[in-house]
Amino acid sequence: MNKKLWKNKKTFTSENITNFLSKDDVKLDNELFLYDIKATKAHIKGLKKINIISHAEYTDLNKQLNLLSKDFKNKKFKLDSKYEDGHSAIEIYLTKHLGDVGAKVHTGRSRNDQVQVALRLYSKEMLKKINKINLKINGVLIQKAKKTSSIKVPGYTHIQKATPSTWGLWFGSFAESFNDNILIIDQTIKWINSNPLGGAAGYGVNLPLDRELSAKELGFERIQINSLYTQNSRGKYELQIISALKQCLLDIRKFSWDLSIYLSQEFDYLDIGDDFKTGSSIMPNKNNPDVVEILRANYSILCGCYSELETLLSLPSGYHRDLQLSKKSLIEAFQVSVQTLDIFLALIKTIKINKIKSEFAIDKEMMMTNKVYGLVSTGIPFRDAYHMIKNKEVDVSTNDSFENFSYGSPFNLAIEDIESRFIELKKLILS
Repeated sequence: MNKKLWKNKKTFTSENITNFLSKDDVKLDNELFLYDIKATKAHIKGLKKINIISHAEYTDLNKQLNLLSKDFKNKKFKLDSKYEDGHSAIEIYLTKHLGDVGAKVHTGRSRNDQVQVALRLYSKEMLKKINKINLKINGVLIQKAKKTSSIKVPGYTHIQKATPSTWGLWFGSFAESFNDNILIIDQTIKWINSNPLGGAAGYGVNLPLDRELSAKELGFERIQINSLYTQNSRGKYELQIISALKQCLLDIRKFSWDLSIYLSQEFDYLDIGDDFKTGSSIMPNKNNPDVVEILRANYSILCGCYSELETLLSLPSGYHRDLQLSKKSLIEAFQVSVQTLDIFLALIKTIKINKIKSEFAIDKEMMMTNKVYGLVSTGIPFRDAYHMIKNKEVDVSTNDSFENFSYGSPFNLAIEDIESRFIELKKLILS
């Protein structure tokens, strides 16, 4: 039976009910525990300032919190099912080592603002980690685009040949998209960078808590002011975070879809490293892009996390136990995203182009749009030129020029401008 701070001698909760209420909460709190300790350290500093605890008590509490953090990192302290959650574990640990002094640590707090501040700190760090991976991914994509800017390949619409393109355009399209992803993640960090500590259970406490102090200690840019909104924002912030993560994995899904097509024997335009291929249990001839397919599939997990959380948030104002389930959606979304981005980064480094196959696939019919604009450049109205080429009223064997293409298109790639924006974003993120 796990330890509960709220129980007294007259209350009893069966183990079956306890397991139902707690579910995987303690397991999930292992991801948040160090952030919870960090927030507790900031909180007791505020309690010292308003004379709820003495300087000596603060010193003892701070020392024990440092020891707990160290023991947790070294796996000497285990956060397991004997505790109701990570918050309770901290208080129980401090009370065990410091007696009544440990019991003071929850003054002015609720488990509501306690979990919110831990989630906020965890999310900020995870988003920064993800953006560092995004920067590495985009560095590779830009270099691939530059190196392949002159290698031709069919451009497709409806998975049918359309007009000539280049591999530089394909890689460059994802490079520009990852520029956007990096910015979205950075803006999300700025949006969630507010201190919820001090809102308690949504209605504050009658103590002069210095919320500016705790915000500064924890590295928040501002205070989340309204105590009820602080509570109501739980889940709302997490939705935005998962939405930002979905942008990254949406690009990976599209890239993986393209890759799975171009790797097939019917196309044979690209190849990837052997580490990213698997065999068949029954067909010796098979060499399957299973890693590519799982990269493509992982977007659906984030969609599930988002939908699960969005549905959960059909609640009135204030705290409701339903919100406990929101932690799982957020933490799973982060774990899947980091793993997917890491594997994607390793994969794209190995991509090789079959130049002969991809350029040979461009046939004369694909040049018809070019020829239309060749006629347009002589003064013929576009629609007339279109029908003249479509009906073969003129010689269609001429005007195969790849000159004077619009900015940002296959033969006027402007990858340097995408790279310039990337460099500015990199400075912003790493500063």
